[in-house]
Amino acid sequence: MLKHCLVLNQVTLAGPPGLGLAPLDLALELQEVLLIEKIGPDESAALLEVASSLKPPVAGQVWHWGLDAFSLAREELFRLRRRIAYLAPDQVLLSRLTLGENIALGTCYHFGTSPGAVLSCYADLLEQLGLVPYLPLLPQEVDEDVQLLALWARELIKQPELIVAVLGEAWEPLETPSQGVFYLKDYLVRRGGAALILGQSLENLYPLASRLLRWEGGRLIPQPLSEQQGRPLTDFLPLVVQEK
Repeated sequence: MLKHCLVLNQVTLAGPPGLGLAPLDLALELQEVLLIEKIGPDESAALLEVASSLKPPVAGQVWHWGLDAFSLAREELFRLRRRIAYLAPDQVLLSRLTLGENIALGTCYHFGTSPGAVLSCYADLLEQLGLVPYLPLLPQEVDEDVQLLALWARELIKQPELIVAVLGEAWEPLETPSQGVFYLKDYLVRRGGAALILGQSLENLYPLASRLLRWEGGRLIPQPLSEQQGRPLTDFLPLVVQEK
C-alpha cells in the first residue's frame, strides 16, 4: 500500500556556489504535516522546486506518490502537478484581474468554465478565508494580507493532495494560532492530504504539525513536539455545534 506522497532519496539541491548542501533524505507520509524551520531563502527555494516537481535535483531520486516525476511524459507530469499546491514568497496576482478572477483563473483554464461558476463552487472556502467582500476588487486595491489569502485560495480550490509552501516574512501578520489553522483546516480534514511547510519560524503552526525538522548546517535535524502540538488537527476544530 502506498504510504508516502513525497520521498527524497540522497537528493542534492541546486544552489549558489559555496552553499554546501548535504544530500537530503526526506519522506512525507499521506495526511502528514511536516514543518521545516530555520531554512534560508536559497535553500527553501531549491527544496520547494524539487518537492513540487518543478525542477529536478542535481543528484538523487525523487518520488511523488511512487512516481518518478522527472521521468514522466509531459502530459503525465502536468496531471501530477495538478495534485500539488505550490506557494512561494515571490508569487503574485495578475494586476489586471480582480481577486475573484485571479483565484478562479487556473480552474477556468483547465475546465473551460466561468469565474463565477468556479467561485460559486467554493463559496464556503472563500467565506472561511474572509475573501468574499474583496472578490470584485483588483489586487492593488486590497492589503497585502488579503492578496496572500487569495494566493492560498487559488491553490486550495484545485483540491490538491499535497501542499508545498514557503512562508516568508510577508506572512508574519497571518501567523496567529487561529489563522494558522484556517487555510489548512478545510484542506486537511476534507481532502485528507499532506503538507510540507518551510520557513524561518513556524511556531504558530505547531498545533498542525505531525513532525518538526530544523535546518542546521545543510542538514535536517528532527525536533521534539510537545504532547499538545502533536495532537491530530481534528482536536482543534469545532466539528460538532452544540445547541443551546
